[in-house]
Amino acid sequence: MRKRAKKKHHRQFIFFSASGLIAVIVCIMLNVFPVSADSTHSQTGSVYYTSIEIQPGDTLWNIAEETMTSEYSSVPEYVKVLKEINSLDSDQLEAGQNLIIAYN
Repeated sequence: MRKRAKKKHHRQFIFFSASGLIAVIVCIMLNVFPVSADSTHSQTGSVYYTSIEIQPGDTLWNIAEETMTSEYSSVPEYVKVLKEINSLDSDQLEAGQNLIIAYN
C-alpha cells in the first residue's frame, strides 16, 4: 500500500515539475520576461556598442564630444558612462587602447 502512495506522489511531483518547466519555456519563447541591459535607455530606443582604437592625442572628453548621442544631456554625463562601460578609474587614455562607446 505504501509503495502505491509513494509512486502516486512521485508521479504527481514529476507531472507538476514538468508542467512548471513547460510554462517557463513557453514564457521565454513568448518573451514574457523582458530583459534590458541598460534600463535607462530602454524607453528611448536601442543602444548599441562598438569598440574604437585610441589614437595619439585622443582624450576621453574629445571622444565623448564626437560620439555622444541625443540619449545623453551633457558631455560630462556621457564621459561618466564611458568610464563605467570601460571600467576606467580616470580620464587618462593610451594610444592603442580600445574603448567601447555607445551609439544608437
